[in-house]
Amino acid sequence: MTKNNITIDAPAKINLHLHITGRRDDGYHMLDSLVVKTNIFDTIQIKDSSEYQLIINYAPDCPVEDNIVTKAVNLIATYFGIKPNIVIDLTKAIPMGAGLGGGSADAAMTLRALSNFWNLDTPNELLEKFATQLGSDVVAALSENPVIMRDTGNILLPAPHLPTIYGVLVYPQTPCPTPQIYKSYAESDHKFSNTIIFPKSFDSIKTLCDFLNAHTQNDLTDAAITVNPMVDDVLKYLSNLQNGLLTRMSGSGSSCYTLFENEDASIKQSHQIQKERPDWWVKVFKTKH
Repeated sequence: MTKNNITIDAPAKINLHLHITGRRDDGYHMLDSLVVKTNIFDTIQIKDSSEYQLIINYAPDCPVEDNIVTKAVNLIATYFGIKPNIVIDLTKAIPMGAGLGGGSADAAMTLRALSNFWNLDTPNELLEKFATQLGSDVVAALSENPVIMRDTGNILLPAPHLPTIYGVLVYPQTPCPTPQIYKSYAESDHKFSNTIIFPKSFDSIKTLCDFLNAHTQNDLTDAAITVNPMVDDVLKYLSNLQNGLLTRMSGSGSSCYTLFENEDASIKQSHQIQKERPDWWVKVFKTKH
């Protein structure tokens, strides 16, 4: 028994900090990162069909073959012995190669959607097992709440209680391929950073940003600038905006953001950016939690 169709949002994430804390013998880097979800999202619709098909809208460069969504479908379908006679309509709004976790979100929400579509009532522990096989941050993408990612991204800890976060997100329309960023980082002389012990809660965006500015950074920023110098242009531009509380690159780049005290300030600054840099992708966002 299946539902006739199901639609689910796959939200973009931002990394409020990203520390590289070590490197395993197999070459994978270990990290420490506070991750929050935003109200910018891809949309996934699933319907019954005579055969499997993936349709991707508004992202001409997004590959259909060997797509992480198809990998997610095959994982859960094979495990439960189901023939995936479905059509998945994926509408992209999250840029690729932007450090916003769009592909991971699509895969994670496909797992969750198919569990409902096929009436599987899949335990979250099993969904997390599938997610681990798909990528280092797909597990975090399954969570509806902010999380702290550790190890290679597969160990999740509860985040501190956070206020609603408002900001402006800028993607310079040029990607930062994650493998290149980590290769550049590995070839640098950066020292590994410590994990962060957060307070249990933050009562305002300002206290959160004061803490992040004082104790954290994104360790991949220099590597991203080496691979894509536009990241430096965006960060310098955003750092000069009025009333910005925190300016940082998300993930392995190339999207960067500035946080503000309220949504009105974010909207005002986004209008300025769009006027002065019409070649950039600019979005106002707030966090979901």
